[in-house]
Amino acid sequence: MSEYSYTANDESLLTPVLYKYFVDPLVKVLPYRLPANIITLISFGFVVIAFSIAAHGYQVQRYDFWWAIPILTFFYIVGDCSDGKQARKTGTGSPLGEYFDHFLDCFVTGLLMGILMISFRVTKPVVITIGFFNLYTGQIGSFWERYKRRVMSFGKLSTSEGIIAIGLTSWLMSIPPIHNAANTILLFNITAGETLIIVIMLGAAVSAIHSFIRAHIISFRMIAHLVLSCAVTYTAAYLYGNNNMVYITLIVSFYNVFFLASLLAATNLNKRECLPDIIVPLSFVLFFFIPAYTSLIQYLQIAYLAVRVGIKFGAFVRINRQYWYWINPSPPAEDLSATR
Repeated sequence: MSEYSYTANDESLLTPVLYKYFVDPLVKVLPYRLPANIITLISFGFVVIAFSIAAHGYQVQRYDFWWAIPILTFFYIVGDCSDGKQARKTGTGSPLGEYFDHFLDCFVTGLLMGILMISFRVTKPVVITIGFFNLYTGQIGSFWERYKRRVMSFGKLSTSEGIIAIGLTSWLMSIPPIHNAANTILLFNITAGETLIIVIMLGAAVSAIHSFIRAHIISFRMIAHLVLSCAVTYTAAYLYGNNNMVYITLIVSFYNVFFLASLLAATNLNKRECLPDIIVPLSFVLFFFIPAYTSLIQYLQIAYLAVRVGIKFGAFVRINRQYWYWINPSPPAEDLSATR
């Protein structure tokens, strides 16, 4: 395990504060036997709960318990930073730990954008596409740079700042005066809230471009995925943007995670990324030919992608299964004597 290394260039303004006041104190009191991967899994659970709150509110058209969303997303950030530090503390850093962390991060990207879209009650296909596509393109750019340059780069306004902004903004949208102000129509029938989303997501696109430039190379497979991802997102938004943001979030997330899971595995195994999936883009034709089976088609699409993602995840875990711990090994004898 000593041969494994992870390099990141983190210029985030918030990261030093997070580590000083939250991450470092937390990791100091965490049990040595607690595996970093379990921290990763628990942290991911906070985002799942936050999305569940948003999804419930979307179904009942209320902002119930919306105040919990920024709290849960903050817990996620602290946990997401703590797992790596716990791994370094216990000497259990591994390719599997990196893969598992980033694999779940890929789902978090889609779930957070789903929360934001639900909070703003966005229904316009173009705005939905800009949101999901640009955020995932930014993440693909970061992982592509890691793949080609063996380093992850984070700017001054990066992941932590974005997640906190999404959490706080989502909560603020549950306050009626702010919600009404965000729904004010500006130009071209675009609301103030939608304009804010577009501007922020353009920043994500710029970040992705910088990552691709630093990598010095792009591939046909990656470009093909981006094109198909944009098509899947827009088609799903066009068909169901008015009434099923949960479906849009899940189908777009799983579609992008399938490619990202391949890219993460390629980084660690020194292989090529996979070809993008074409079955799901083609399957959207079925909505027009057999509309009576809309729900079934949606379930089958997501189930199909979930199986393919699961197979990719399982294949990588099987290769690196020696790095998975439910309980960390006991600390070295010198560490035990130092704590007596």
